[in-house]
Order: sequence, then C-alpha cells, then structure tokens
Amino acid sequence: MRREIFRRGIAEYGNFRIALATSLAHGDADEGLRLCIGLRNMWLPHGDAREAVTWLDRFLVLPGGEVSPSVRGRALAVRAEIAFDLQDYDTLVRCATESLELSRASGDDFPVPTALRVISQAAARAGRTGEAVAYIEEAIAAAEAAGNDWEAGLTQATKAAIAVRQGKLKSAQRAYETALDVLTDNNRWGIAQVEYGMGTLARTRGDAEMAVRYYADAMEIFRELDAWPEIARCQAGIGWIAVTSGDYDQAHESLAEALRLNQVGGQRLGIARGLEAFAALAAARQQPQRAARLAGAACQLRESLGHGTGIGPRIEEVLEFARGRLGASAAAALFAEGRETAAEDAVGFALGPDQDQPVPGPAAAGEPAWTDPSRLAALTGSGPRQDTGGAHRGPTPLTPREHEIVMLIAQGLSNREIADELVISPATAARHVANILAKLGFSSRTQVASWATRHDASS
Repeated sequence: MRREIFRRGIAEYGNFRIALATSLAHGDADEGLRLCIGLRNMWLPHGDAREAVTWLDRFLVLPGGEVSPSVRGRALAVRAEIAFDLQDYDTLVRCATESLELSRASGDDFPVPTALRVISQAAARAGRTGEAVAYIEEAIAAAEAAGNDWEAGLTQATKAAIAVRQGKLKSAQRAYETALDVLTDNNRWGIAQVEYGMGTLARTRGDAEMAVRYYADAMEIFRELDAWPEIARCQAGIGWIAVTSGDYDQAHESLAEALRLNQVGGQRLGIARGLEAFAALAAARQQPQRAARLAGAACQLRESLGHGTGIGPRIEEVLEFARGRLGASAAAALFAEGRETAAEDAVGFALGPDQDQPVPGPAAAGEPAWTDPSRLAALTGSGPRQDTGGAHRGPTPLTPREHEIVMLIAQGLSNREIADELVISPATAARHVANILAKLGFSSRTQVASWATRHDASS
C-alpha cells in the first residue's frame, strides 16, 4: 500500500510543482511549507535535494506571520535533513537548532528527533564521535517520547553506524536489529537503509559474502523506489569489496555506476569517494600514474567540501604506492596534476579507458603490497575488527593522550582536525603523530588505523 501511495505521488509530482508555484505566487508561506513537509518522503529517496532546497528556502524567507511555529519547526527539520545530503553542515546546524527551539517552544515534539539525528550524523561525519553519541541518544529518547516510529528506527540505525565507526561491532549489530524490528511494518525504504548499514557492518567484520548479500538486498528495494543516491552507496560498497577480492572487472562496473549516479545528482562527497575508489583500483592494478592523478582529484574535491587537507588514510596509502613505483617527485607531480583537474574531467578520466600500463617490480621499502589481500582490506575498510566494547586490550607503548590521537587517526582526521578536536596546536598534533609512528614502528597513518581496529586503542 505504501509503495502504491509513493508511486502515485511520483505520478502527480507535476501537479505538486504547480501547487508549490501557486502558493509562492500568493505569498502563502504556511501552505507552501506544508506542501514541502509532505513532499519530503519523495524528495529524499529520489535525490531531488537541490529542488527541495530551492522550494524550502523560498518559503522560509517569506514573511512568516501566518506560519505556525509547529509548521516552521517541521519544515526546518526537513531543511536540515536535506542539508546533510548536500554536505552543507553550517546550514544543517542552523536549521536544526532553530527547529529544536521552535518545536520545543510550541510543544510539537514530532520534528525534535529528526533535528537531533541530523546534528548527530554531521558530528559523526566530522569525527566528533562523543558529540555524535550524545545527540543520537537524545534523539532516540525523543523519538520514543513522541511516538515517532519512523525516527525511532532511523535513530537506532544512526546509533549503529556510529558504533561501527567506534569499532563496537556487537553494539552496532544490536542497534541495527532494533532498527529493523521497528521499521519492518513502516516502509521498505527504511528497511533498505538498515540492510545497507548491516552490509557495511559485515564488510567491517571482514565477511565479504554477507556484505554483498546485504548490499544487493538493499539495492533491490532502492531500485523499486528509484532511490538513486542509495543505489550509488550500495554499488560503491560492492565495488570496494571487489577491489579487495581482486575482481577488478566487477569493481570497475560497480564503482562506475556509483560514480555516474553521484555525478548526475551532484553528490560531491559521493564523487570524491568514487574518485578515491578508482584511485585504489588503479593501484591494485599496478597503475601508479593513474592512481596518483585520481588521488589528487579526490583530495582537491574533499578539500573543497571543508575536509581539512583531504588526505585521509586511503589517499595516503595510494600515494605511498605511487612513490614506491615512480619516485617521490614523479608521484607528487602527478598528484598535483590531479588536484588541478576539474571534478567533471576527473570523473571522465576515472570512467575512461586505462591509459598507463602496469608498472611491475617488487615493492619498495615501506611500500604497501597491493597484491596482498590483507593490505587491500585495511585500505578499503573491509578487514575483520575485534569488538571489545571500548575496553583497552593489552599493554602498549603509547600514553593515554597518544591512544586518544590514535582513535582520531583511525577516524581519518588530519593533523589539523586532530588539533581542532583536542584544542592543541597543529604542530603539537603532528609531533604526537610522529611519536606514535615511531613507537609502533609504522610508516603510515593507515597502519596506525589498522592497528587501532585490532587493539581498540580507546583510552
């Protein structure tokens, strides 16, 4: 029944646009915002984020004397949720905060868990895990208090995703199972979201077969709903697993569909991740020139999104490979060339034919062995992790502060981001990182991240 209603809504979308335009022409902000709230469940699955933003922003700036606080609070929660999809975190925080203030003042608790959830998701994406946990626990309680089953399921799924980031895999499993129980009688889009999350959990555990099964099941539902942003995420997950297993043709096929879908929808973070994946695939195929160029393009796009230097563990590992094959100067020149490439051209290069031949030869000292499945698994995040519930296991040479920094490195934070998180100078953060590498006998941050997942180095 819900699927039929959804499809009927899609068929009538042209009429909804006319209604929105009519409301805007009459300056009827209340009616326009009510329509936007109602269209949320069509806009989000279809990836119509930019159209949604256009309509919402037009109505939100109209004189609001006739708009009830409840309607405005709900509309702002929707706007914050869409801002997350567009990686517009300043707008997300502003709209979610205003939504919380209005909703609580008006006694309308329904949008409160949505606002809290998206703030939590933004904090998690920025690596502020403690803040993310606090907000999602508050969101779960708010969803239960409001009797909002939809958000009760989504908040549990978000809690699970954060637990995966923390390496607390048993906790993640329990939260995903709770989310699935809540959403089973709600709608299939929510179920598919949980199945995607469980695929990522299985991939983190090193169970590639189960991960692919979950991704495929989720993608089947997403295809029924034409939910292309989610299809892209599933294909990317399958593509990374194929890189790890050495099935490079499957990897290219899945990663290419994900990248095309993200390009069509203007999902810049998805494009950046796709370019990273193609860089890793090129490295796995022993194509250092191609890998270095794609790594540069991915890095530049991440920086444009406000992600620090853009050089996370995956990019660092690709560059380590390229330096070992080409030498530091040649790898740096190709990386710089990639950074100067426009995103659209970089996507075309990634999807185009391979132009550089594999560079054979033994790995240089300290270079990752790209044919070694364990190294590929560490890079792609698909290796098994030990769930210790956050307890530190066994003696290590690191100080408590260094353990804290290890966990931030494992979350992909740069030295500057670590400095911001811990309120220290970038130079101090860099010195701590250098000490950690020296004490553990490692040469890259990726090795530190892999060590963290094995030892659960939380202090």
